[in-house]
Amino acid sequence: MNSVVLVGRLTKDPELRYMPGTGTAVATFTIAIDRDYKKKDGTKETDFIPIEVIGKAAEFCANYITKGRLVAIQGRIKVDRYQTQAGENRSFTKVSSGSVQALDYKNTNQQEDINPSFEPTPGLDPNGFQAIDDDDIPF
Repeated sequence: MNSVVLVGRLTKDPELRYMPGTGTAVATFTIAIDRDYKKKDGTKETDFIPIEVIGKAAEFCANYITKGRLVAIQGRIKVDRYQTQAGENRSFTKVSSGSVQALDYKNTNQQEDINPSFEPTPGLDPNGFQAIDDDDIPF
């Protein structure tokens, strides 16, 4: 079974092209994924995974997904083999996908925060309940 699910951020805007003959949309981009462990110096390593999206999902990527956006990719690992003009055999590994999901919201206003911080209403405790003075309770 060849199935992969990745979550990462785009390193640049997707490039859209159409296959000659069939006219099928193909978007290509790279996502950055931090490894889940830290090195001795406390830094994390990042993997850069090339992605190829085909069909309607490719047009979605070109129109709505931009550099820095967090996305989930579901697809399969694909190895393309080719020969250079010098006769050397080469291979290129990428993830081929037909399913892409944006996991964050596009920030339309530079001043606007994507995840606004919560500020409690005056007179309320952090959990949203009004403080009650125990001396006013009859029991």
